[in-house]
Amino acid sequence: MNHLHNELAASIEQGVIPPYQYSYPPRSTYRPLEEGAWDVREVWDKDLAAYQVPELNLYLHVPFCRYKCGFCNLYTVISTDEDLYDAYTEALCTQIRDHAEIIQARRLRTVYIGGGTPALLSTRHFEQIFRTIGEVYPNWRSTVEEVAVEATPDSIVADPEGFGRLLELGLTRANIGIQSLVPQEIREAGRGQAGEDVIRRAIAIAQESGLPDLSTDLIMGFAGQTPESWRRSVDELARLSPTTISTYFLTVRPDAWFSRTGAYQYMWKPELYERYDYARQVFTDHGYVQEGSVRYKKPGRGGYVQKVLTFHGVPLLGLGVGARSYTSVLDYMTGSVKPSLTEVGEYIKAAREHRLQPTTGFALTPEEIVRKRLVLDSFDLDLSELDRFGFDGIADEVHAVLDAAESNGLVHRVGARRIQLTPKGFKYRDILSWMFYSDHVKGLDREYYEGLHDTNARARKNMGATPVRITGVTTARESV
Repeated sequence: MNHLHNELAASIEQGVIPPYQYSYPPRSTYRPLEEGAWDVREVWDKDLAAYQVPELNLYLHVPFCRYKCGFCNLYTVISTDEDLYDAYTEALCTQIRDHAEIIQARRLRTVYIGGGTPALLSTRHFEQIFRTIGEVYPNWRSTVEEVAVEATPDSIVADPEGFGRLLELGLTRANIGIQSLVPQEIREAGRGQAGEDVIRRAIAIAQESGLPDLSTDLIMGFAGQTPESWRRSVDELARLSPTTISTYFLTVRPDAWFSRTGAYQYMWKPELYERYDYARQVFTDHGYVQEGSVRYKKPGRGGYVQKVLTFHGVPLLGLGVGARSYTSVLDYMTGSVKPSLTEVGEYIKAAREHRLQPTTGFALTPEEIVRKRLVLDSFDLDLSELDRFGFDGIADEVHAVLDAAESNGLVHRVGARRIQLTPKGFKYRDILSWMFYSDHVKGLDREYYEGLHDTNARARKNMGATPVRITGVTTARESV
């Protein structure tokens, strides 16, 4: 226990900033699956047996962007080809129909259209998508708690009428990525097309439209960002008063442009936690409550339902090229983790021919199911929920980590077996989450990112052959 207490205390004292833990196992651990070894329906049939109240999150991925942000390593491709949008939307709708039985066997809780920049699609594309959902799940607008879409500020300003039509179709939440309200930082992010005036207009359009939940974000750590410029963005966004605000530490990965510029390292400085503290104080002073380690919401209005439910263990069906599905059996994709227009074309062809199957993923053991909940859901978790997945198998390890977390002031023990994060625990949640990773997952994660770094000549030149903290909270190339 003393060893884990000291290890955790040292990470906090050093100001270690691991990547934001929003999925487990992370995408970096996915590996090619044996051809024909996994059938989608069999996976979801097995998953169905694991839940007393079957529920589902539906995620639809639209990979297209007008430009690539410097920090982005998500599955995105640059294209404004309307013919490609048409073909992709038809393929996505075909895939929705092909998964009708899986969707119909569960209570549909959320629908999230992410990307990419889904708002690049025209109104008719969204009408087609929502009409298809209605064919499969007729009462979806009555049962679904959140219908969300990702957008850029310039996509909303360019077509405010189209955005208004989305509300008529059922939209309840829009994620507008802004990252900063400081011109220099916006340009650094690679979003010169969406300057601060465009951001302000986009927020005004969304608020005037009657959108129930407007979600925005800020990023700590851009090159050239200062404590003063960070406070400027935080203060103005608080005044603009969106219903949900997320604040992220910048994570630089070897497959993102920022890794090549020489202005960034994989490890960030501990003083960024001071920017976290400032944002938390300002947002709570303006009436927000903290929903997660990165997110603040207006009570009764804001929040991110799909993310919360996924953290709670509700499965997620991801459709579209690059989409991930999360089950209690297999986390998977129907393509690779490396985006390309060629793969988008292959996805469209395979969807038309009804032959999409899991090709890349991670098979979950009972132990990894338990670890998934611990990594993601420590905000408020009853450990008894994990008993049916085999919690006893790693109970001693888990309790040792929780003892260290409690002695460092990160968790409350509530009642017999419930744990909840303290305010300090929210702040350092990603450090704690990393301590629940299995050695197997840590090894796969490191192998993936070190492999990317080894093939990135400019990153190797700028950061060296053995960069610090390319993954997790460990340093350099360590065995795990």
